[in-house]
Order: sequence, then C-alpha cells, then structure tokens
Amino acid sequence: MSAVFFHFLAQGALGLLGSLTLVPARAGKRFFKFCSGTAVFMITAALWLLWRRFGAGGGSGAPGGADYPLLLAAWTAALVLSVVYNRAHHFGWQRAHGPLLAGALAAGVAGIWLGATSPRWLLVATDLTSALLLGAAASAMILGHWYLVVLDLPIQALRRLTVLLVVALVLRTLVVALALAGPAHAGYEGLSAVAHGLWSPDGVFIWMRLLFGLLGPLSLLWFIWKTVEIRSTQSATGILYVQLFLVLAGELLAKYLRVAAGVPV
Repeated sequence: MSAVFFHFLAQGALGLLGSLTLVPARAGKRFFKFCSGTAVFMITAALWLLWRRFGAGGGSGAPGGADYPLLLAAWTAALVLSVVYNRAHHFGWQRAHGPLLAGALAAGVAGIWLGATSPRWLLVATDLTSALLLGAAASAMILGHWYLVVLDLPIQALRRLTVLLVVALVLRTLVVALALAGPAHAGYEGLSAVAHGLWSPDGVFIWMRLLFGLLGPLSLLWFIWKTVEIRSTQSATGILYVQLFLVLAGELLAKYLRVAAGVPV
C-alpha cells in the first residue's frame, strides 16, 4: 500500500502546484501559501512512504521499477523548491516565484517519468492526467472558499479553474479509454478482457473506478459551470466538495488497481 499512497500524494501535490499558474495574484498571498503548503505536506508524506518502502530496507527498486536514488532526488528537488516557493515572500524573493514554481513542476514531472515502466508513454499519460485532475478539483474547491475572504476576487479566477477541471476530466477519460480499449501492451494483456465486461474481481473494481471517479464528476460539470456563470460561488463550492470527494475516491482506487493488478486506469 505504500506505493499506492506514494503515487496518490505525489501526483496530487504536483497537480495542486500546477493549478496555481492559473490563479491571479489578487487571490492573495495566503491562498498561494495554503496551496503550496499543502503540496509540501503531501510531497513530504510521499517521500517518507518512498523511503519506508525502499530506502529503509536498502532496496534499489522503486515504484515503477525506477532507480531509487534518481526517483528520490527528483521528488526531493520538488520538495525543496516548493518549500522555498512557499517562503519566498519572507525573504523578499517575489520575482523568483515563477522560476521556483516552474522548477518544482519540472522536478515533479521528472519524478513521474522516472516512476513509469513499459509502456512508459501510457503510464506517464495516466499519471500526468491524474495529477491534473487532482490539482484542478482541489484548487477549484479551495478557491471557492476564498471568495468569502477576498470579496473583490473576480469570478474569472474560478471560471479558469472550472475550465481546467473540464479539460482534466476529458483528458483523464480519454487516457482511461485508451488503456481499456486500445491495443494490448506488455504486462497489460488483461485490459481488453476487462474492457469487454469481464466481471472478474479486478473488473468489479475497475467499474467502480469508472463510475465514481469519471462518470460521477462528469455528471456534475454542468451544475458547476452554471453556478459559476451566475456568480453563485457558495453553491459552486458545495458542488465542488462532492466533485473533489468523487475524484479523490476514483484516483485512489485507480492507484490501487495500477499497483495491485497492473491496470493503468
């Protein structure tokens, strides 16, 4: 289970950091500090799980078969850059915010690349779209609350994250569909059988993942968009709560299926 939560926490942190690029500065320093601080906590927990699973025992393997020192170095770099980004305004480094955030994102993407095995392109696409979806769902919900703190925050900020959420869900759905209905790959020969409705034990979990993690969030997009359009931020935030819960449940189940059953959904 350490590998499951490692992927979940690391990718969630990367997505949360990436979503900050779409939020205007008018949201205030506290918003960026809160989101980046949450990402720091998640990366720290992910690194602890990585060390506990592979480093403490002296093993050289890592999730996805990557070299443990390289994977550890990539996510450690992401952690350090995220911490400095979070504290930059205390040191008067406001101009370094952009480069620091870009560096943290680059290190996180490198960590995802290092943690992927064959077919690498499919696993990288799976992890990146998962990170994007987790970050969009979390940041949109948090920003919805921020309208109670920053009363003059323009609605365009929440609209941007809503668009990001739509794009993330569409991309995530396409990647999952490709994994299930696409050609067989080494190590994933059972995908085509599952895609045709095989109700094996793993197949039941896959259908649960599809219903709770994709169809559920997709069904809420129209309601979220309409509440944002009429500037009803409190209603939008309430729906985004449900959206976030469904996304978290779906992505956590997806990580379990990837690690335990070798199914990249």
